[in-house]
Amino acid sequence: MSFDLIVKGGTLPDGNVADIGINGDRIAAIEPSIDAAAGRVVDASGNLVSQPFVDPHFHMGATRSYGTKVDIEPLPHTAGEMLQSDDLHSQSF
Repeated sequence: MSFDLIVKGGTLPDGNVADIGINGDRIAAIEPSIDAAAGRVVDASGNLVSQPFVDPHFHMGATRSYGTKVDIEPLPHTAGEMLQSDDLHSQSF
C-alpha cells in the first residue's frame, strides 16, 4: 500500500508513538511503524500529533500533559485550595 503522506514517529495523545498514513483527506493507517511508499514524509519525532482543537473554549495549559504517560498520585487538597496544573502549585484563598 502507498500513501499520499506519512507522518513518522509522532506522539499520539495517549502517549504512544506511531506513524500515520494519509490518503487524500483521510487517515488510512495508524501503526507503530509504516514502511511504505509515500508522496511526502514528515518526521514528527518528539512532537504531539492530535486532532485539531475545534472548541473555541479550551485550557491550553491542560494540553501540556497530552502525549505524556503520567503515573502520579492525585494531590490531596481541601476546598479552600485551587490546584493549578499549568504551574503545578496550589494556592489558598
